[in-house]
Amino acid sequence: MAALIKSQTSSKASIEKSYENFKKSPKDRLAKTSYLQTRLDILEEQWTLVTETHRKLSMEGSDAIFETKYFKEDIFSSIEEIYILYKSDLKDALSLLTPAASLPNEAAKNESNVNLPKISIPIFSGMYNEWPTFRDMYVSLIHTNASLDNVQNMHYLKGHLSGEAAQLLRHVPITAASYQDSWLLLNNRYNNKKYLTNGLLKRFINQPNIGTESCSAIKEMLDLTNDTINGLKNLGINVDTWDVIIIYIISTKLDSESRKQWEAKISAVDELPTLNQMREFLESKFRSLEFLDGKQRLKPNFSNHKPKAMHATATVSNVTLESCIFCKQNHRLSNYKEFAKTNYDARFNFVQTNGLCFNCLGSKHSSKVCRSHKKCHICKHKHHSLLHPNPKPTSGPCSSDSQKSLLVSEVNAMVSNVKASLDSSESASNFTSHFSKETAPNQILLATALVESRARNGYTHLFRALLDQGSQASFVTESAVQLLGLRKIPNKSIISGLGGDNTSVMASKYIVMMDIQSRHDPSFQVSVRAHVLGAITSLLPSEKVLNFDWPELNNITLADPQFHIPSKIDILLGADIYGDLIREGLIKGPRGMPTAQNTALGWILSGPTHQGKSIQSQSAHCHHNLIVSSHFHNDDNELLKKFWEIENYFFDTKILTKEEQLCEDLYEQTTRRDASGRYIVRLPFREDDPKCKYGNSREIAIKRFQLLEKRLKKDAELKNKYSEVIHEYLDLGHMVRISDDDKRKHVSVYLPHHAVIREDKSTTKVRVVFDALCKGNNGISLNDTLMIGPKLQQDLRHIILKWRMHPICLSADIVKMYRQIIVAEEDVDFQRLVWRDSPESEMEEYRLERVTFGTASAPYLAVKTLQRLAIDEGSAYPLVAEKVKKDYYVDDLLT
Repeated sequence: MAALIKSQTSSKASIEKSYENFKKSPKDRLAKTSYLQTRLDILEEQWTLVTETHRKLSMEGSDAIFETKYFKEDIFSSIEEIYILYKSDLKDALSLLTPAASLPNEAAKNESNVNLPKISIPIFSGMYNEWPTFRDMYVSLIHTNASLDNVQNMHYLKGHLSGEAAQLLRHVPITAASYQDSWLLLNNRYNNKKYLTNGLLKRFINQPNIGTESCSAIKEMLDLTNDTINGLKNLGINVDTWDVIIIYIISTKLDSESRKQWEAKISAVDELPTLNQMREFLESKFRSLEFLDGKQRLKPNFSNHKPKAMHATATVSNVTLESCIFCKQNHRLSNYKEFAKTNYDARFNFVQTNGLCFNCLGSKHSSKVCRSHKKCHICKHKHHSLLHPNPKPTSGPCSSDSQKSLLVSEVNAMVSNVKASLDSSESASNFTSHFSKETAPNQILLATALVESRARNGYTHLFRALLDQGSQASFVTESAVQLLGLRKIPNKSIISGLGGDNTSVMASKYIVMMDIQSRHDPSFQVSVRAHVLGAITSLLPSEKVLNFDWPELNNITLADPQFHIPSKIDILLGADIYGDLIREGLIKGPRGMPTAQNTALGWILSGPTHQGKSIQSQSAHCHHNLIVSSHFHNDDNELLKKFWEIENYFFDTKILTKEEQLCEDLYEQTTRRDASGRYIVRLPFREDDPKCKYGNSREIAIKRFQLLEKRLKKDAELKNKYSEVIHEYLDLGHMVRISDDDKRKHVSVYLPHHAVIREDKSTTKVRVVFDALCKGNNGISLNDTLMIGPKLQQDLRHIILKWRMHPICLSADIVKMYRQIIVAEEDVDFQRLVWRDSPESEMEEYRLERVTFGTASAPYLAVKTLQRLAIDEGSAYPLVAEKVKKDYYVDDLLT
């Protein structure tokens, strides 16, 4: 810590001195662009070091660090202020040297005063398809600019490269002599006509087929065609005679309806169609589809097909269905009966392998960001009902699945029995029932109002509330709670609804206290105790109310002026608050029209509205009287027990992400044991060729070690303890010296290391910590390329709670747990380091041959190997194996 603070103080003095010297620079130096640019580059390097050091100090975590002079006097802010002033002066001086274009006459000179947008050159990363655009812009703006010398050109060139292209020139000095060679080197590498042509054609030929008519898909096809043709022409390839080939490729990828229209268009003549005709067809096609889509968004287009009376259905709309990935037909996977007939394991593996959403079975998103509000019909958790886990069969009289179903039924029955005895924390919820009829002339309005609520930061937010006197409690959505910054109070409550069956049992885990104000009466404010739910209901009203004509509304102030437009409900105000809102005043409209009731929030509307048209489906929102059990009496212990049995069942069936499953598979396929029984593991890299090895980390590790040496030189006791730890690594064989032949291996990563002092530890007060987060000069660290693996153990609080239940408790830990596991020979060169006992000695290189603390995958590899040991040796020591699986938290045993 002291070394880092001293580094910051030294950096501040260095920047201040450089700034003072700059102010004293003679005019002839200030007239040189290269002089100013070099100073600016050095300043940026110093600032990068300052920000990185400040980040490390801030992450130190101890209270003592924030009591130092560095944080009390805010040294970082003072360095930042000097940096801003210095950089501003440098940029101002550079701008004065920018040559202005001489104009032929005064009129043209006046026109140049227009502030045109700055032209930015794209960064070239080494991708072949990016080269033509970068080359053309760079040549036109920089390479052929007569006002720039080669030193400036070299600065601009290296400043616009990244990735592989930057690596190509990383050791080339910024001089006038090196510019032409560098530009030639890039041209020879990336101006490869064959690669560029293959890339354009591959992208064009491999574009996906269009399944159904879509304006966006056809527009993308047209744009890709034009881009390919222009790219080939730019490479000097004559494509004038390619029309037949390009038209054939495009037509094979069109949807069936568009292809029929194209064939009908060209069948009138015997001549071959031209590419311009195909372009005109695609242009007119997507424009007509855009026009039709726009009309459909304004006015729903219902088909004339009449559903059977009372047949369950969803609201009809002309939506393009995505192709079923199981059979490639035009329907949703969730509706395909053949998929539903397969067993659970097959369905689960298919969804996971194809990266589908576990909630709606859709593609291109995960269940975490799924917008569907539907949940499993069996357990109400966020996964599709087809993916509800089937427990393995047992030897008992009934399967685990039937036991869980029976358990749910028992809980629902017990909820019904205790409703009458519970008289606190009453709550409400709503359910949406979808049914179809031959005709549905009326839309039912529910009472909604706009209310204001003040957030913790002082800002006032507007929410849409549903007023429901049939609900015994109030609710608020999780999104509204997050926006207002409300404190959530843990309060597990069971919410039961209509029918008392499985589908009408919900759970709320929190309550909040919030204040709402009226938009029309500033003096009205009421405090609401609300239960937190993910969502309260679907959009209300379910459809836009059209042709609404009621003259009485012109003379009253509505609580929700947009009552006729479907919108989200953020708050439900139940009977616990309803009485505080009602005011004198009631207006009853004609038969078939809603009723208006005066409230403190304004006039609310509820009841039927005459739509005057036939529609295919209707959503009726039924708000039923519900009871929330927010606490349990002694008679209800069995209910609480069974409820948590259901909850715990789903904790044991965690669904892994694609990366977590890949990490698990890699471990199972590559882990082995040596002759002594010790486990040998591979590092779980995200890709076969980790980019971290190309970051020249050796130079960074050496510089960091030299800083460590200076720190150790000032503290003899720390140096002795640090050396003891390093030599312990060597004596135990956990670290070995690298031979001269191995030093020349290119595939290697060097880890910087430093000391962490823990005075609270009774054993090892000094630890050597390896910095696997240190990025190479390509911006990638070892940890960036490693998978962290899935969570394998229970939360610590669960283990401690179980531990407290025993009359006699035992605690122990595994000595050097990580270092008991060997890293495979293929991966040890990703864990190199440098060390020497004294500055006078030659720098030696070593590699760590055990799982290393500080790497992202170390916790997973250690815990997974411990559990693997319990499995492998469980038959000989069954009791020990059970404790290892359930009572360990990393390396600590609590049993």
